[in-house]
Amino acid sequence: MMAGTSLRGQVSLELLVTLGVVMAFTLPVVFLLLSVSSVNHEKATKDQADAAARSLADTINIVYSQGDGAKRVVLMNAPASTKIITMSGNEVTVTIGTSAGDYDGVSPVFADLTPQTQNIRITQRTGLFALSVENIAGKVSVNETQG
Repeated sequence: MMAGTSLRGQVSLELLVTLGVVMAFTLPVVFLLLSVSSVNHEKATKDQADAAARSLADTINIVYSQGDGAKRVVLMNAPASTKIITMSGNEVTVTIGTSAGDYDGVSPVFADLTPQTQNIRITQRTGLFALSVENIAGKVSVNETQG
């Protein structure tokens, strides 16, 4: 009877050692995969900020080139970490927060912007929302749409 108890103890010890070896090789791989997926997610967020800036800038340029009275509504898709969207000078900037600090997705515009548009700061807006872009006497105005 004593030999049977010793054998069960040996099997339990072997199982624990085997599980320990499996965990020792598995955990570093899991941590590596999680860190790589985090980097890929951050790159996708940066790409989304660039695309949002480009979409708005392209719409501003199209409305400007169509002349007085032209109007469009653009559906913006801002990343979840968006801090601010600005239109100043000759560029549209979508600023997002990343693990390495702020990142600016920037796209150029050649249109003349109204003074109100150049001072607009869209904050606390993420996900999908609509902006109205209108050409008023050769200057482009951008406003948030309600609804």
